[in-house]
Amino acid sequence: MTDMQTTDHYEEDEISLLDILVTLAAAWRLLVFGPIIAGVLAGGLSFLWSTTYESVAIVRLSEEDAALLHAAPVLDPLAEKFGYLQKADGNKDNARSALKKDLTFAVDKKTKLLTIIAKAHSNEGARALGQEALSVLLQELTPKGKDKDRLLKTIDINNENIADNTDALDSIKKNVSRLMGNEVVLDSGMRHFASLNNEISRLKMLNLDLAQRLEPHGAELYVQEPSLPQTRSSPKRSLVAVLAALAVGFGLLLFVFARKAWQSLKQDSESLSKIALIKKSLFE
Repeated sequence: MTDMQTTDHYEEDEISLLDILVTLAAAWRLLVFGPIIAGVLAGGLSFLWSTTYESVAIVRLSEEDAALLHAAPVLDPLAEKFGYLQKADGNKDNARSALKKDLTFAVDKKTKLLTIIAKAHSNEGARALGQEALSVLLQELTPKGKDKDRLLKTIDINNENIADNTDALDSIKKNVSRLMGNEVVLDSGMRHFASLNNEISRLKMLNLDLAQRLEPHGAELYVQEPSLPQTRSSPKRSLVAVLAALAVGFGLLLFVFARKAWQSLKQDSESLSKIALIKKSLFE
């Protein structure tokens, strides 16, 4: 009895597999030519889509500085200059949202370098957007108002301290000959001389750093200036064609098996009665 059940089970499996092969063989033209035609049509239609180019710039900026790229002080002048505000009918929020999609950035965790990608429908437009975005960003990073006044005041205070320390050094130099007889006092004087000299050097370096912060960044900031892209980033026509062919092929495959299942149900009297009951429940 067990052997007979096993044989019947194998026969049912074999019949099911044969049914699948028969279904595929009967619809092979649809399953083969349908995806091919869909892929060709999708690839052809992709020529009607607007092209996108990406300009890439790499700069030495921190993640905190990069965050300003998506802030209103940077986005608003760009949105007005490149027509985003006009396309958004004057709505600044919508213009900023659209511009954020075309102006993206990422900070490399290892190198700490900032990569900025600007997108446009032409290669020149993409580079122009990247260049202007960096220009506005660097202007915003330059200290202004109270921050600038604070830095200038700090520089003045440091200069006063440098002058005072320089006078003290000159005084020590004049009195060195009188201190020659007293080694303890001479040693203390020389230590004070070295300390003043180091302090003067430190204040001068600090002022140099503060002065650089007051000036706009220059070429030293760039690892790579905004590039002029030679190839479009989208649409990728070959990828569009392949994805369309796969999607249509999968859909046709489901359709073929669903149609076969429906035809099988119609041939089964018990299934017909169930279908009639379902229709009656739904439509009456």
